[in-house]
Amino acid sequence: MSVSRRVSSLPVNPQRVLIAKAEELSRRGVKVYNYTAGQPGLPPDTEALNYFIEMLRRDPFKHFRYVSTQGLPELRTAISEDLRKYGGVDVEPSNILVTTGGADGLVLSIYTLLDEGDTLLLLDPSYSVYWDLARLAGLRVETCRQLYENGFNPDPECIKDKLGSSAKAILLASPDNPTSRVINSEVAKTIVDVAYERKAWIIYDVAYKHLVYEGEHVWFEKLAPSMDRLVVVGSFSKDIAIPGGRLGYVYGPSNAIAEMTKLKGVLGIVAPVPMQWMAYYYLSGGFKEKYLREVIPVYRRRRDAAYEALKKNLPRARVLKPAASMYLFPDMAHYIREKGLDDVGFTMKLIEEKGVAMLPGSIFGESGSNHLRITFVTMDEKNLVEGIELLAEFVGEK
Repeated sequence: MSVSRRVSSLPVNPQRVLIAKAEELSRRGVKVYNYTAGQPGLPPDTEALNYFIEMLRRDPFKHFRYVSTQGLPELRTAISEDLRKYGGVDVEPSNILVTTGGADGLVLSIYTLLDEGDTLLLLDPSYSVYWDLARLAGLRVETCRQLYENGFNPDPECIKDKLGSSAKAILLASPDNPTSRVINSEVAKTIVDVAYERKAWIIYDVAYKHLVYEGEHVWFEKLAPSMDRLVVVGSFSKDIAIPGGRLGYVYGPSNAIAEMTKLKGVLGIVAPVPMQWMAYYYLSGGFKEKYLREVIPVYRRRRDAAYEALKKNLPRARVLKPAASMYLFPDMAHYIREKGLDDVGFTMKLIEEKGVAMLPGSIFGESGSNHLRITFVTMDEKNLVEGIELLAEFVGEK
């Protein structure tokens, strides 16, 4: 069968292979310790769900009909108020587009702001989808490395060298996936200053902005002189725990949002309307604050348990204790070399022999090679520790 070069050029992501393998083992009755999923470890708020279901029963037509491509006006107003409440930033509802998850927001941003052949600056390592989207859009990619020694923050001099000279835009996340780092103030200020001086775009992915355990989220909106060069991509997958609901949003300058809305009408018509209502009820009914108050302490305890288990059982790994997000990202180079494998082969043998599923760092970029991405929010402390002990057995530490 002949398919397009556009699609055939995309490699199969080992993450999908590992997830399928974990599901296969589970069906066979094997206990699997699955650290691969980038999703919340606790379900949506029960009270919010019950309220949503009741409203749905009262008026199902309203909740399932088409709404405007830009999104439910009530939800866009609620997002605007939420941004003011948490960040002290003013974004008009007319400058907000509701999207089918954060990934949809990334697609719309890249295809609206960049042309085929343009150069995109990525931090290395970065979320694996960024690399695939750049390839799909026919973009050239420049990188600035994020290393363990710098707390996974890039060198500001690299930003100065590449952004706006060779690169038309930078795409980054804070808090980060896979490293969980929060961008430091010097780097953030450098990105803003260089982008606005050289008329480059900043595409800022803030999917994890509420999952901060120490310190604070960095609001680029407060650093920038205006929204003229800044597009922010948000998600409801983490903060209200509906990753399968596929709902997110984008905001930025009015002309860019208008063009993204036009493109959204072609690619998907409208984001899932029932989920738009659910998000509206979450934001307007105080359910989001309640959910975050309950889950953040749980995630912090799970982070601490996983970090301590890794330090105790794998003394030759290098790992930072994350202040935010969902992931540990240990440098496992010593252990992977001892096995005579690359990190993809290492993770494949780990799940086959121990029933432990973790992601190879190389899928997030060259600088992620020989690391593992370990999600710490999706299991309780007991299972988190047990899986890491099995990892230690696999490499011969136990």
